Amino acid sequence: MKINKTKLHITIYVVAIIFLGFSFSRIFLKPAEKNSSSSAPLFASVMNDPDGKPQNLKQFQHKTIVLNFWATWCEPCREEMPELSNFYTENKSKNLVVVGIAIDEEKAVQSYLKKTKVTYPIFVDEDKGVILSKNLGNKEGILPYTVIINSEGNIQKTILGRVHKDQLDAITKPLLQPSKNL
Repeated sequence: MKINKTKLHITIYVVAIIFLGFSFSRIFLKPAEKNSSSSAPLFASVMNDPDGKPQNLKQFQHKTIVLNFWATWCEPCREEMPELSNFYTENKSKNLVVVGIAIDEEKAVQSYLKKTKVTYPIFVDEDKGVILSKNLGNKEGILPYTVIINSEGNIQKTILGRVHKDQLDAITKPLLQPSKNL
């Protein structure tokens, strides 16, 4: 019995140490890594809109950008779209744009958008979208994935998983303040 209790205690300690090490790396190391990503790959990209017309994403330079990577098959992605649409509608006059990049097939996106009202620009490219998402800090490949970029092109925040309007309000409020240089 003593040996089993000792083994149990050792196992518990080892598991606790592993968990703490994992937690430490997720909390302290990942944010710095993610915020160090550059938004340059976004502005160098050309992607198709849902109608198949190529669009240069450089058109969004000098705006505050809420860049959302999503797919039609992703339930949390579909859940957050009405909030993203409302957020965009409320803030588009403040030099802010929400941009959706579907990591999906063009036909699936076209079909989805016929049934679902989305007020912000959507672009579609399964392959380029995955690469861009990774270049902007999504090393895990999780969807949805949202990147907040200020008007100077600096990544301010990345969010793995479903985003909520109140989060976006809190993150972007300081970015939408009038510039003191004007």
